Amino acid sequence: MALVEEDVRALEDVRRGLVVVHNGLVGAAECYLWSGGGRVPPWETQAVDRLRRRGLVAVARRPGAPTSPLVPTGPGASAA
Repeated sequence: MALVEEDVRALEDVRRGLVVVHNGLVGAAECYLWSGGGRVPPWETQAVDRLRRRGLVAVARRPGAPTSPLVPTGPGASAA
């Protein structure tokens, strides 16, 4: 399945280190945040979820930290 435009943009944001995952500590739900602060918009959240399901990005868990970075895992996974 080909990537749609939103997926490509989200993958680029992950490659650039702009998206992190709030780990859901202290009872809060896991969610995506911009590394500089603020919530990722719903369209990008959906795109990142699709990328995770396809195995193109993964969460690099940092135990005890409130956020963990997303990293590319698929072909051409090195940071741009």
